[in-house]
Amino acid sequence: MSASLADRLKSADTSVNFFQRTIVQAKLLICNLPLSAAAISFSIVLLGIVWMRRAEEILSSCKEVNFHSSQCNFPEFPGCYFCDTFDRWYQVATKFHTVCSYVAGTTMSLYAAKAVLFGRVFIDEMSSPTTASPAGLIFMTMALAFTGKGAAGAVLVFVASFLHLALLLWFIYMSLAYQTMPDPSWFPNTIGIGLCAVKVWFYNPLCGHFLIAMTLMLTFLYYPISLIRVALNEKMSATICWMQMICPAISLYSLAIVMQPSFKEERPDISHFQTMQRSVYLPSMTCLFGLCIVGMISSLHGLAVRWKQIQKEEFTPAHAAYSFPLLMHALAVQAYRSSLGFFSETGEVNPAFKSVLEIYWIVLVTAGTLVALMCLVMYLSFLPSWIDVNASEEIEPPAPNETSMFETVTYGESLIQPYVSPTILQSNEVGVLVMTHDYENNWGTLVRTKKVPAVGFEPMM
Repeated sequence: MSASLADRLKSADTSVNFFQRTIVQAKLLICNLPLSAAAISFSIVLLGIVWMRRAEEILSSCKEVNFHSSQCNFPEFPGCYFCDTFDRWYQVATKFHTVCSYVAGTTMSLYAAKAVLFGRVFIDEMSSPTTASPAGLIFMTMALAFTGKGAAGAVLVFVASFLHLALLLWFIYMSLAYQTMPDPSWFPNTIGIGLCAVKVWFYNPLCGHFLIAMTLMLTFLYYPISLIRVALNEKMSATICWMQMICPAISLYSLAIVMQPSFKEERPDISHFQTMQRSVYLPSMTCLFGLCIVGMISSLHGLAVRWKQIQKEEFTPAHAAYSFPLLMHALAVQAYRSSLGFFSETGEVNPAFKSVLEIYWIVLVTAGTLVALMCLVMYLSFLPSWIDVNASEEIEPPAPNETSMFETVTYGESLIQPYVSPTILQSNEVGVLVMTHDYENNWGTLVRTKKVPAVGFEPMM
């Protein structure tokens, strides 16, 4: 904790009581919580899903059943399992899955409170493609966390899907207005709607198919451009490059689930669906799996090229972008593994390929878990300094319409560019709109500051 923050809190101890301090800290948390914190919540819900699946695969008390069987407790992959609920390790896995879902889902209520109580701050964050880039993770987290949680969960999933669709349209409009080009920071707000498609499909297949069609269209439109830009634009930050792998991963996972039979029977005749899967859907998923591998290579290359830059960086809210891509990639690989096992004929898939795929998935889950936990610990340790900001000695940055970049911000981007995006430069000049609290006089005000070292998923320059 910095000396100035310690002095302010000490002063607060003598000027306000415990209840008042709690109210002040709650307001600061809600108002100043970075949108990038949604990445941490998203990684938490992913941890619950991937480790639940790992437990189902290794426990002898779990047996594979049909996807739409009433025995299928967690229909999150094409292959589904029925497990002995009295198995101690299965109980641990289900409790971990449930806790991750509720923790991640509950934290999203902070953003709802922010939009209602501090609308000016929320609107300011959503007014630029740079600062709004993490927003889609809020609705992706809600969709994964609340599916299967009764009627209330269903309502929240539909709300999240509707809001994500509205965000997608708004983000595309902003991108056209600022003349920006696709890069990995676009994916949570655009391609991310594929996760909402999966969860809506459980309740209304038609809506799910509509959203997944939109996801696939945007994937094949944006992904090739993003690959070129990450490979050839060295000015792009490492945090953005790392998210490259999530685009085809979301599409693959979504397609694998949405293409299941939508009827509910214990012993359905799925011969027609298996024919369609083998002739149409499985080749499509194999293509998307190949794109997933290309995305992983692109992400690793992006980090390797920028390794010197990464070593010099301090941890910022933008670094939450490292927490979830590996887990999302693991989710897609598992969906592909399950599809191969469920829809391929016996002996059709090379056993060696299956073994390599399983090893690759285990490595992804393990590495993704370690990275997510590291980001979680780092984020929580730095969060107080980003929430309670002392901007009293800082000259307040200008409003967006008063910046030096205001006239040229719509100059736009090119496929290959040697310069930093004008939108990012303007966001750095503007800083972040936060609430600061004067503990001596016990009042708060909204100010702009550059002491929060990130704008969206971009570290402050």
